[in-house]
Amino acid sequence: MQSATDSVQYSRSKKIALFGLFLAFMMIAGLLERFIPLDGLAPGMRLGLANLAVVISLYLFSFRETLMLVIMKCLIMTLISGNVIALAYSLSGSLASFTAMQILIRSKIASPVGVSVAGAAFHNIAQIVVARFILGTWAIALYLPFLLVVGTVSGVLIGLLTKAVLPNLRRYLRLST
Repeated sequence: MQSATDSVQYSRSKKIALFGLFLAFMMIAGLLERFIPLDGLAPGMRLGLANLAVVISLYLFSFRETLMLVIMKCLIMTLISGNVIALAYSLSGSLASFTAMQILIRSKIASPVGVSVAGAAFHNIAQIVVARFILGTWAIALYLPFLLVVGTVSGVLIGLLTKAVLPNLRRYLRLST
């Protein structure tokens, strides 16, 4: 399997188009998962479906390009939702997740499944830390076990999808260059 530093080489226009597709997928997934009722388990809980594009992009794009994708997703979703406080949760979770996944990919110690599960865990932990400072209490940490269970299940599924899609996407990108 290729590492994140061995980005697939293809034309600039193809890279921009793929980047746009990934960002669009992230927006659609982010909006659709708002209709999946998980708030009963923990306030604001989501499956993290948009993370599929992040995990795949970590294997296809450079560090900088994927970071840009993650930040753009957070900013655009904040503009769509109109909830500026959500930016603190989204950005902190996304950056913690991105960093953990990038480290695992570069060190080559985890498969896409492990990378995705670690990303979900770091996302949830970072959001709990931010919630603690916004709400002023560590009682919010009581939600962490629920978040980690759902995040692990979601992370495994996203990792398996990444593992299945990535070879075909790489092959397509090479053939159509």
